[in-house]
Amino acid sequence: MTKERSEPFASIVIPTKNESRFIATCLDSLQSLDYPKDRLEIIIVDGFSTDNTREIAERRRVRVALNPKQTEPAGRNLGFAISKGDLVAFTDADCIIDRNWLKNSLKYFADERVAGLGGINLTPETDGAFGKAVGFVFSQPIFSPGTYYARILKEVKKVPHLPWCNAIYRRAILEKVMPIDDSLLFCADVDLNRRINAMGYDLLYTPDAFVWHHRRSSPKSLWTQMHKFAIARVQVSRKHHDMLHPAHVMVGLAIPLLAVIGIGLSLLAPKLLLLSTGAALLGLLFFSALAFLEERSIRVALFVPAIILTILLAWSSGFLRELVFPLKDVTGR
Repeated sequence: MTKERSEPFASIVIPTKNESRFIATCLDSLQSLDYPKDRLEIIIVDGFSTDNTREIAERRRVRVALNPKQTEPAGRNLGFAISKGDLVAFTDADCIIDRNWLKNSLKYFADERVAGLGGINLTPETDGAFGKAVGFVFSQPIFSPGTYYARILKEVKKVPHLPWCNAIYRRAILEKVMPIDDSLLFCADVDLNRRINAMGYDLLYTPDAFVWHHRRSSPKSLWTQMHKFAIARVQVSRKHHDMLHPAHVMVGLAIPLLAVIGIGLSLLAPKLLLLSTGAALLGLLFFSALAFLEERSIRVALFVPAIILTILLAWSSGFLRELVFPLKDVTGR
């Protein structure tokens, strides 16, 4: 007798736009998964790339669909709509997937309360010093409060949120909450996970379902990323006020607060201004030292202060921009 397949059919959805730098490596890793090929489909949803992203995907014989709205949330909606899997996994084109990613996830779905899971996203060894410094900063709890996906944990943990780069869901649960809100620039995963939690299902951090995620490789690209993330966080907080945490607000108001405090202290207490500036510099040096101890690289350590300041100022600029001039249309952004 022929042994029946026990693995569920799985769909992997990846929205893309101008990802020719990474898409081949991503697809190569997915096509090397330790998972039956006849139980797996890979769906690229492309936002009309102007490079050869689609051509690379088509050469690897994966399914390619076009995303007229050209945004990440719209791409994930379209990918889900045309997928067939009992499990639906989401990742990004700039990720490299561990070959046991899907196989290791199956045991957790034996618990009917588990709606989805995902593990850490690691910084690839091939990333340059700047990217590794970004990865280091993201892994520090103070710079990513309430999130676990950049931290290396050994235990399974219930979490409130799974990031799109590493998320595997039951289709039956997604059908209750999809489509996601494609009026959001980003953070649709935050909205989606909130609704799943509200239905009483669990989301898990699982250490054996991991990916490598390329970090931003320049100050400009990091600024753009954090600026957009801040815009999206304000957008989603208009739907769910509890999605805007005190840390988001404090960093969001950093530019005017620092300006007011700096001017006030310079006029009223210049010595206190010097002491405050010195304390801030010592804090930056402290994280540089930690980065050196972890990465054993002077170049990585030297990038850390600039990255922390970039994240702080870019988030604040996006936060303030969305508060004052709300984004009306995210198409193509």
